[in-house]
Amino acid sequence: MTFNCSHAACDFFSRIHKGKKITAVQQAPPMQASGEVLHTDFDQWLVHAATVQRKHVLLAIHLKTRYCMLFFDMKKADAEGFVQAFINRWTIGVMDLLMKCGALDFVDPQIPQQLLKEHCQSFVMFPRGDRSAQTHINEVLRFFKWDAEDFDFVNQPWSALYYDARTNHTPRTIKGQKDYIFPDEEMLIHWLITVGSVPVLKAEQIREIYRRSLRAQVD
Repeated sequence: MTFNCSHAACDFFSRIHKGKKITAVQQAPPMQASGEVLHTDFDQWLVHAATVQRKHVLLAIHLKTRYCMLFFDMKKADAEGFVQAFINRWTIGVMDLLMKCGALDFVDPQIPQQLLKEHCQSFVMFPRGDRSAQTHINEVLRFFKWDAEDFDFVNQPWSALYYDARTNHTPRTIKGQKDYIFPDEEMLIHWLITVGSVPVLKAEQIREIYRRSLRAQVD
C-alpha cells in the first residue's frame, strides 16, 4: 500500500524532536513510477492535509477509482494511527455499500478485515503528488469547507462516513475513460476482487445488483 503525500501531508506526518526531523515519509526511489503509470497500480493513494475550523483534516483518494475518504481531527505525525483509521473507514464504507444494495451476504466480513490489515501493514509513504487526483481532492475540500461553516462535522461520529458516501457518488472523469465513473461503484468492485477475494464474475454480478438498487431508489 503506497500513500503518495502532498507537500502539506508530508508536513503533517513529520515532527521535530530535539532539533531533528522525524517523519514516516520516505524518499521515493529515483526510478519509481509516476504519472499515468501510477493510475494502473491498484495500491496507489494520494493523501493531502488541511486545517478546517482549526481541526486537522486528512483526505485520501484512490488514484485508480477516485474513491475519497475524509478523516476529521487527526493527530499530527501519527502515521500508524492514520493507517488504522484508514483501514476501518475503508472497510465500513464498502460494507455500507453492500448492505444498502442487499449484497452483504456475498462477502465473509472476517476475511476482508484480515486481508486488509495484512495488506496495509507494509504501507509506505512517499513525497509525491498527482495533479489529476489533487484536482479532485481540492474540489472535495472546497465543498467540505463550505459545509463545515454551518455544521460541526468533527463532533458527529457518523458524519465522516456520511460525507464519504455523498462525495463518492459524485461522477468523475478520468483520463483514458470515455464515460463518467462513480467512485463508490468502482471502489466496490475493486475492493471485492482485491481485498474480499470475490471472483471477477461474481463481482460484476454485484455491480449489477448495486446499479439496480440505485435505479429502484430513483423509481
